[in-house]
Amino acid sequence: MITPVKKVMTKKLLTIPVGTSLFEAHEVMKENRIRHLPVVDATDDVLGILSQRDLNAIPDSKNIPVEWMMSSPVEYVDQNISLRKAILLMLQKKISCLLIADEKENAVGIVTTDDLLWHLANLLSDETENKPLLSFIDKQTIGEVANELSMMGI
Repeated sequence: MITPVKKVMTKKLLTIPVGTSLFEAHEVMKENRIRHLPVVDATDDVLGILSQRDLNAIPDSKNIPVEWMMSSPVEYVDQNISLRKAILLMLQKKISCLLIADEKENAVGIVTTDDLLWHLANLLSDETENKPLLSFIDKQTIGEVANELSMMGI
C-alpha cells in the first residue's frame, strides 16, 4: 500500500512574518519545539524557510531579520505524493524538510526528518504489543506529539 505524505506531515504549520528578528524566530521555535519555520510575506505566501541550523550559524542574532538567513526557494510537494517519493526528494536535495501543498498550491503542512523518523519508529514498534510508541498519546505525527509534550511541560 502506498502511503501519501499527508498521512505523515505535521498539519499545524507555524509561520513567521518577513522582518521578524532571528532572536524572535528562535523563541518561537524553542517554545513550539520545532526546528523549521516558514517565512511568509504580508499575503501569507511562503518566501523561505528558517531552520535551527541557520540560527546556530549566527551567535548574536538579536537584530538580524529572518530573511537574511532563510533558505529560498522552498521545496514543495503535493500532499498526495507518495511518502517514498518525498523521502527520495529530500535525500536528493539534501534537505531536512518539505512543505506540503494542496491542489490550489497552498501550504497545508510540513514534513521533516523528525516526522519521518517518528513514522518509521511506529512501523518498527514491537509487534507483540501492537501499541504505538507512546501509548498515552493518541497522535500521528511528531509535531502533534511535540505539541502535546510541550503542553504537558515536558
